[in-house]
Amino acid sequence: MTTAARTQRPIEVLRNLPANTDAEKSFLGSVFLDNGVLDREILTPEDFRLESHRRIYMAMLQLWEDRIPIDPVILADLLDKKDWGRHTGGFGYLDELSIIVPSAANASHYARILREQTALRKSKILNAQHAQAIEDGDLEAVERIERKMAEREDPDEGEFAIIRPSVAFSKVLPPPVYVLPSLRPRTVGLIVAQEGVGKSFLALEIGLAKATGHDITGIGVTGPGRVIYFSKEDPPGIIEERLQSIRPFIKSDEAMARADNLEIVSLYGKPATLVSEKTMLNEKLIRQIIKTGSGKDLLIFDTLRKIHDLEENSSGEMKVLLEIFDRIALETGAAVLLIHHTNKSANLNGQQGDQSSARGSSAIVGNTRWSLHLETVKSEAGEKRVKVTIPRASYGPEGGEWWLERTEGGVLVQSNPIIRFEKNAGTPQGSTKKPTLTPLKGGKDDKEIEYVEAEDLF
Repeated sequence: MTTAARTQRPIEVLRNLPANTDAEKSFLGSVFLDNGVLDREILTPEDFRLESHRRIYMAMLQLWEDRIPIDPVILADLLDKKDWGRHTGGFGYLDELSIIVPSAANASHYARILREQTALRKSKILNAQHAQAIEDGDLEAVERIERKMAEREDPDEGEFAIIRPSVAFSKVLPPPVYVLPSLRPRTVGLIVAQEGVGKSFLALEIGLAKATGHDITGIGVTGPGRVIYFSKEDPPGIIEERLQSIRPFIKSDEAMARADNLEIVSLYGKPATLVSEKTMLNEKLIRQIIKTGSGKDLLIFDTLRKIHDLEENSSGEMKVLLEIFDRIALETGAAVLLIHHTNKSANLNGQQGDQSSARGSSAIVGNTRWSLHLETVKSEAGEKRVKVTIPRASYGPEGGEWWLERTEGGVLVQSNPIIRFEKNAGTPQGSTKKPTLTPLKGGKDDKEIEYVEAEDLF
């Protein structure tokens, strides 16, 4: 068999794949007439055979996720911004689509046709691959393709997790397990802080604490456990310097013997992007992460912003991103911890500890179940501390407050708190002692809150 003969079949198959471009046009035209069609009829870009129609549909989804009305003018503008206008026919073609059908009443029928055509295309491609594998004598490929065929003919009925109340009522459930304080396995959480507070350093310390069972932060990390730290924020040399800075604070030889429970995967400088468009997932990378993280207790990703190319302020796109991490958490069995930044408003108003201080769309917080916030607090004496709180914990107790200070090497270690004191109010918040204090100067209001060192008060 010649090489030309071998390559001819795939080319012919691709040229003759089933399609119904009239149904594609009619469905897109229905969306112009009734944007709600996108909510009622769930399709994917691959349900459109023409690449131009795929891109038009993807742009429609992006607009509708943010509930921006879809018309030819608005859609053409978005396509131009994506540099897709020249591939989709421009405003003129969109305007034609908007009047191609008289109403959106038949949208469900168009969607059914498109799904059927997609199924036929996939079957034809699988059959061609199967025939080619048999002709090549590649038994491994034959078996793999036949498994795919079987899955399509007999879908796994156990794909959805079915919870029956009668079964749940009869179970004796074990006490809840927490990977970090209030953070359970198979859930996604955030560490949120502004630039320069030390969140990456703290994330590395938390990873080591979980791995060794020796917590120098005082936050309450219990171990030992198995951890993977995916680092895209800093180069390997910096990570090694940080590890050496932390080393003197781990006094226990037993804890040190467990240090390799922490594996650090350097993604720095690598094209490790999980998703670039809402429908353009890096499935190979996602599967690689799931394989590497399977059976681990904690997966840390530093930072969230550097492992995607989506619009951070788009609720729809952030929902897609967080669903990837939900999948990673569910399939690995691990808790997933994402390192993220605070927004400008929180930084300006001193609200870094608020649940809503995370940068970008509220969907980032809304689609995670736990968050730990860091806030730099400066004492009257000019010394800085880092206040740590857990304002969000969907599956465990919220609250708690920890205080850290940075050593010369940058390590964050447990510290005395800086507590609030109201001028002339007598007792510092949370104290039963009544120290004698010289009134603090410089305030316009006698009740103005100041920060003072706790050890200076007693």
